[in-house]
Amino acid sequence: MRLSRIPTALAITDGPNSGTHLPALTSLLETVPPASRPRCVLITHVLDTTVPFIEAVHTVFPVVCVVAIPYSRSPSAVQTLREKRFKVIIPNSIPDTFGEAEKHVVEVLKAEPTPLFVQEVGGYLAESTGRLASFPHFLGIVEDTNNGHWRYERYGKSSPYPFPVLSMAQSPLKAVEDSIIGDAVLFSIERILREEFKIICQGLRSAVIGFGKIGRSCAVALKGRDAVVSVYDINPAKNISAEVEGFFPQPLHELLGESDLVVGCTGQTSIRHADMPYIKNGAILASASSKAVEFALADFGRECEVTNCRKDLSKDLKCEAPKPDEEPALIQKYTKPNGKYFYVLKQGTPVNFKDHSILGNVLDLIFSELFLCMREVAAQ
Repeated sequence: MRLSRIPTALAITDGPNSGTHLPALTSLLETVPPASRPRCVLITHVLDTTVPFIEAVHTVFPVVCVVAIPYSRSPSAVQTLREKRFKVIIPNSIPDTFGEAEKHVVEVLKAEPTPLFVQEVGGYLAESTGRLASFPHFLGIVEDTNNGHWRYERYGKSSPYPFPVLSMAQSPLKAVEDSIIGDAVLFSIERILREEFKIICQGLRSAVIGFGKIGRSCAVALKGRDAVVSVYDINPAKNISAEVEGFFPQPLHELLGESDLVVGCTGQTSIRHADMPYIKNGAILASASSKAVEFALADFGRECEVTNCRKDLSKDLKCEAPKPDEEPALIQKYTKPNGKYFYVLKQGTPVNFKDHSILGNVLDLIFSELFLCMREVAAQ
């Protein structure tokens, strides 16, 4: 995969920004010549912090439609975009997003023979590249996440892609973002622990599965809140690294049996059905990854009774069976046949999207790198 680089001259000279002030991105908008301004489809998080990015992109590359990621969309952001006449598609679920993404991109390509590219987060079109390549005016894809990067690598092994696929998932700037994701993850987890479970992080037996950039960031954030942090990674070298940094590497099943909080950070499935019996009674599972891949929830659900948990009038958690057409609960309880149970936060999707995940200068620079990749694809 090819990767664009941000020029070293692109620096922020002002003081601290809010998540909606994007000076670096704004400085790039005029760098695209009028003759190189194709249309685009965005498959992305639709949050209050991404609305300014979508609007900025639209001034250069007309945004034909936005396919919102179901677990990371804000009703207020969707409303704002629709009021500004953007077409926003909201799939029903993560699996539906794959079909909806391909369907709407193909519809746009069929409607007009003008050049089009896609910027996405999650590899939703990795299996659709053959069909997209049948349209000569399709220019390519820009990918933002590791999960999507891996999907494009996996599906591109048999033969090269017939158009550019640019990934910024493993760029130096994304490494900076990954290094601060842990703070965002812990911010959301701690709010839930305090407000819903009435517990604190201090002294909490916590586990981090996966000691890559995001896993390390989560472990450091938990340690900074005086939690007792254990780590498991399939790579022995990373377990050694975790121990050197003051964490406690443990075998997976031992770790699951002792931990009150488990944070999955692998980008793959970190807790499978075979691991479920080892999960400590009353444990809380949270994902810092992409989509809903960290925990084998479908397998868990076939064996467990799944209930939605919300506060009742006494301010305690009350868990009951989901009602038809009910919005998914922030907390779900999985009760095993033996009566033991565990909780899953945000249906196993990234918990940091409960709140604003990344803000300020880092967000501005991430958006800027995305735009540079889009500019490169548009120039094909």
